[in-house]
Amino acid sequence: MKKIILFLFISYSALSFSQSMQVQNMFNYLRNKEYEKAKSSADAASIHETTKLSSKMWLYRGNVYKAIYSDTSKKVRDIDLAAEEKALEAYINCLKYDKDVIYKEDAKGPLVLTAAATRNKSNYYKQNKEFDNAIYCLELLELSLPFDFDQGIKRNNITKEKLLFDKFDLYKFAANKSKTIEYANKLIEANYKDSKIYTDMVKISLMDKDTSAALSYIEKGKIMFEDNMTLIGTEIDIFLARKKINELKDKLNKAIDLAPDNELLHAVLGQVYEKSGDLVNSEKEYLKALEIKPDYEIINFKLGAFYFNLAAEFNKKLNDLPPKETVKSKDYNEKIIDNFKKAIPFLEKAFETNPDKAYKQRIFQAYSRLGETEKALKYK
Repeated sequence: MKKIILFLFISYSALSFSQSMQVQNMFNYLRNKEYEKAKSSADAASIHETTKLSSKMWLYRGNVYKAIYSDTSKKVRDIDLAAEEKALEAYINCLKYDKDVIYKEDAKGPLVLTAAATRNKSNYYKQNKEFDNAIYCLELLELSLPFDFDQGIKRNNITKEKLLFDKFDLYKFAANKSKTIEYANKLIEANYKDSKIYTDMVKISLMDKDTSAALSYIEKGKIMFEDNMTLIGTEIDIFLARKKINELKDKLNKAIDLAPDNELLHAVLGQVYEKSGDLVNSEKEYLKALEIKPDYEIINFKLGAFYFNLAAEFNKKLNDLPPKETVKSKDYNEKIIDNFKKAIPFLEKAFETNPDKAYKQRIFQAYSRLGETEKALKYK
């Protein structure tokens, strides 16, 4: 019996020594840039009972996979296409098992670098529609956050809240509706500030023909983003579709009676009038909004677009006229010029505040149509 016990002890000791050698081999192979051998030792040591809880082993394993994914040679990177996430997992485990805080200084820097690489990897998986792999990367990133000792991961804009949003965005991209709704509601509950949550959920609700849910998301979104014109415009469209536009006008007019100097209310009412075809009152309300707040970017654009669209409409009418309609032709051309001239100052004001491509394109087109080539080229 003693001989059997002694044999088992010797065998176990030999195996333990063998696996400890695997850890040392990892280090030596990596130092000599023998990456395939280093990977083989790393994989063997990570699953063996005698080394799988060793923080030193996980540190070396992390270094092996970090070297693989960051190498300039495609041949080396192809040794393991999941090297980023394996490196991050290794550094997390190193710090998790490092009860005596021996390897903290060695692991915390590489952890930050590998977290950034894994974030990029999750985006790669997303674009290639490898959604399970992308989610796994995001979950690893979440596990790394408790070990962000110097806030390096946070400085890379990787936070618990941002990862929650990334999951929402990923599930939406993957057309996983139930998960998208689940994470949207988590984000709303956490008061996460990104209007995309609400605009996306409104679109999804409308695709499902659930206007009640869409209106609910609009109301929640407007609490946080009261001047988001996408939410406001969609709400107006829903009221139009339900033939309740007068109800919406009454609601807005009553609100204006209580707060006559609220530029947003006038802007929204202007959009309601525009969508319902009442251009006279639409123009009046947009101008009122700007009278209250002259630097209101969105309404400067809306009013500029209002005149621009009128010019475009008269241009279409002009193109459809028979050649003999010279009187109408002259009238339409004057209205085109007049409306483009009205549009430009408002569009330029919006562009000064926010150099958006949509603003720039319209300014270029308006100046071009007026024949003011030199001014148009400034916006090309």
